[in-house]
Amino acid sequence: MRGRLLALVAALGLLVGVTPATAQAPTGDIVGRVADASGAVLPGVVVTVSGGALIQPLTATTGETGTYQFPGLQPGSAYTVKFELTGFRTVIVEKVAVGVGSNTTTNATLEVSALQETVTVSSEAPIVDTRKTGTKSNYTQEQLQNVPSARDPWVMLERTPGIAMDRANVGGSQSGQQSGYISRGATTTNNKWLLDGVDITDQAATGASAVYYDFDMLQEMQISTGGNDVTQQTGGVGINLVTKSGSDTVRGSGRYYWTDESLGSVNLTDELRAQGARSGAPIQNIKDYGIEGGGPIWKGRAWFWGSYSKNDIKVGVVNFYQKVPGCPVNASDPLSQSLPVDEINKCLNTDLTVLDNYNIKGSALLFSGNTFTWHSNFADKIRNARDASDTRPFETTYIQEGPVWTHKASDRHVFSDRWIGEAAYAYVGGGFGLLFQEPGNRDIQPLNDLGTGRWERSFNQSTFDRPATSVNLTSTYFKPATLGGDHAFKVGYNYRGTPASSSTVYGGDVYAQTRNGVPERAQFWRSAATEYDMTTHSVFAQDTYTRNKLTLTAGIRWDRQDDAALASSVESNRLIPQWLPGIAFQGADSGVVFSNWSPRIGAGYDIFGTGRTVARSSFSIYYGQIAPGSLSGTLNPVSAASISFPWNDANGDRFVQVNEVNLQRSAVITFSGNYNPDNPGFLGTTNTVDPGLKNDQTIEWTASVDHQLTNKMAVSLTYIYRNYSDFRFDQRQGIAASNWQPVTYQPTCAAAAPSCPQLTYFQPNISIPGTQRLVNRGGYTRDFNGIEATFTKRMADRWMLDMNYAYNDAVDNFSSIQGYSATFDPTNLQIFNGQQYAVEAGGSGIDNVFVNAKHMFKIAGVYTAPWDINLGATYQIRDGYLFPQRILSPNRTGAAGAVNLVLEPFGENRYDKFQMMDARVAKRFSFGRRSIEGSLDIFNVFNVNTVLTRNLNQAASTANNVTGIVAPRVLRLGVRVVF
Repeated sequence: MRGRLLALVAALGLLVGVTPATAQAPTGDIVGRVADASGAVLPGVVVTVSGGALIQPLTATTGETGTYQFPGLQPGSAYTVKFELTGFRTVIVEKVAVGVGSNTTTNATLEVSALQETVTVSSEAPIVDTRKTGTKSNYTQEQLQNVPSARDPWVMLERTPGIAMDRANVGGSQSGQQSGYISRGATTTNNKWLLDGVDITDQAATGASAVYYDFDMLQEMQISTGGNDVTQQTGGVGINLVTKSGSDTVRGSGRYYWTDESLGSVNLTDELRAQGARSGAPIQNIKDYGIEGGGPIWKGRAWFWGSYSKNDIKVGVVNFYQKVPGCPVNASDPLSQSLPVDEINKCLNTDLTVLDNYNIKGSALLFSGNTFTWHSNFADKIRNARDASDTRPFETTYIQEGPVWTHKASDRHVFSDRWIGEAAYAYVGGGFGLLFQEPGNRDIQPLNDLGTGRWERSFNQSTFDRPATSVNLTSTYFKPATLGGDHAFKVGYNYRGTPASSSTVYGGDVYAQTRNGVPERAQFWRSAATEYDMTTHSVFAQDTYTRNKLTLTAGIRWDRQDDAALASSVESNRLIPQWLPGIAFQGADSGVVFSNWSPRIGAGYDIFGTGRTVARSSFSIYYGQIAPGSLSGTLNPVSAASISFPWNDANGDRFVQVNEVNLQRSAVITFSGNYNPDNPGFLGTTNTVDPGLKNDQTIEWTASVDHQLTNKMAVSLTYIYRNYSDFRFDQRQGIAASNWQPVTYQPTCAAAAPSCPQLTYFQPNISIPGTQRLVNRGGYTRDFNGIEATFTKRMADRWMLDMNYAYNDAVDNFSSIQGYSATFDPTNLQIFNGQQYAVEAGGSGIDNVFVNAKHMFKIAGVYTAPWDINLGATYQIRDGYLFPQRILSPNRTGAAGAVNLVLEPFGENRYDKFQMMDARVAKRFSFGRRSIEGSLDIFNVFNVNTVLTRNLNQAASTANNVTGIVAPRVLRLGVRVVF
């Protein structure tokens, strides 16, 4: 295998090239056909493209079919295409726009002329891309800057058809955090982030971005939600960010945006306060400022570009109070009900996030046809209270810190007018820390109430190191007039090394846990210290064949993913070392390597031959991307481990003393991690990995029709089907479904609970075994059926509009208990089987949110009024997310712990519909090429106060209490200078 791999790399090295317009490339293509006045194709026409982001013009000659192609062009709207042939008038097309991952068709008709005449026209490119595969949304400068937004990439995801976000970002109230998002029933671990074509996905927090961004560093942004070609490994959402570049002209911009609580409203009603939301969630102050610019180092030979930005974000969180005299301790404090809203909002802690971002980029024409580019990005984030909420007071939150460096070097070479190539190297120095508020919190036991979910006193601390190294070799070749049509070939090889290390320590080495205030258990922890190595090798090849009205795309992709657990060690638990001893781990390899072949097929047919109505279909098989430790982590005993025993708190101090704990094996309530309580002194592992383990698979089929209504308007209708299978988990060995017995339970519910039914849960008649085996979840599949409809009006005649509707139906199916539960526990099986898929959000301080909306409608538009006044607005409405009310069971026998008993089939109970409108007005003063613009943005125009989260536990004293609402209406003032 290694010999074949090296041979393949060597062969690709001879074909070093740039990817064409694809889901993964940060570039687009200009393509077209040249004919004479009679419609006959013209071979031999010299076509030249210049301007835009090209240091040196490119030239091609049309083939026998009269066609040409310029792949790998940076996005922009200032390209010029010239067509020349002896005996014909020269045609020049100006202002040709290129978008990320798009094919800009620029055809020309040449007329016979004895004179050397030139005809110059402005580009009117078709709005329907006849060669497009998949479903993609492009956001240009017009959409990024002139539509009201919180100014980060995640709010652009919010505008995209079919994507549901885990939070409501009102005017930047959630900026500086990574919003979670779901599309087409996919897991978030298969999402991909690219910066100028380089994969910067955080492989350990799989599917997340490794960095935060300066919004004004972006030239364009593309979001792909399906029908991905061979350049994208997975079927998840692909986010392709393209940064700005220099040019032969000095240009740039600067901005300052200011938002403050004094510009905000109050949306907290007495009704909401009575339901537990004693305070609002106001923006206290946000400052967003920066500068970017570039120009020539040597005109016609070398350019530079750079930027700096800062985001200083201060927000309040519902019931997240300062511990100062005159302020409530929590929502249960009578003071929280008696203080007026304006006074209690002053009692809120500040949840502070500061983002600093630097960029430097240079491009140089080393010699004819060869361009070298370097880009470095430094992104730093500091947050003072990550995970702030009504259940996580300040001392239990994290201090988050950790800068990330990203470096990319690429070399692009034009071998001929048909063959272009690129080699790229990138390094992402990812990593961050989630630290105790005070170093002394390491020795303080957290107090956690299982009923209300509230924490006090302390929590835990983790540090992460996640560097990533990438090498990409890609090539394109255009072969016209072969086998009756034109061929656009592309091949590529990608390497990615993503080692990861992490360490976690727990406050006091034990959690003191109560249930509605009554002491119940002590959860003892052993620290974690893991080291993993991981490599991914990928090869792909694809041909796009075009013949008259028909476009066919066929490709194949191969991915090889492998990881290993490296040597590391942890110390014993300081309170019960006999149960959680220290371990020195020598490392392990699972012996399993994922080697997957992924076919991608697409077809498009220009129904009337006018380029205005195109029917498309695609079929794809995708395989998942894995995290370091996905395969070998099962064998790693130095990952986090815990064991829980009954605790009586005999002295009433709410701290665990060992003499207050029943440490008998028979008393174990539950345990977790790669740990066996039947043999706690064993310092290795008895866990195994199934040698036949498969990677998770996604099968997708799409069918769509795109129709261009006018030269500036188009509509599209798409049907999507997906099937997900071969999920994985660590399954306990030595227990079966027959070991579980039903227990009838009549809970005691809170007064706020609408119902308190008798419930059934299951508990084992044996102790839960400690040995685990990493296996596929047999019998577990997920089906998705969806429809997406879009309307697009590009900017012309003073206005633009994007509108979309999506219907989503993602259903989990469990045909056997083996795929449902890692312990074969049938509790809740009928609640989830055949019901909606919605995992609980768990990133960047958001939890208790189950993202699933069957119906979503979104609209965004801009109108340029007289006197250069820009008006912009966005509106969205969607189903409320799932509200799965539940009751925590008693502790079960056999170390099975407690389980949440969901009261209704998953998806039947939802929050109220969510809707939001933002608006913007801006006045621009122009001075030639320079301008200054003042703007006013209004977020949450209707000042809605939609409830986002409640306490789900119906047996808790805080049952159904409101824990999260939409931030209130707020204004943002801004000034932007362009030079």
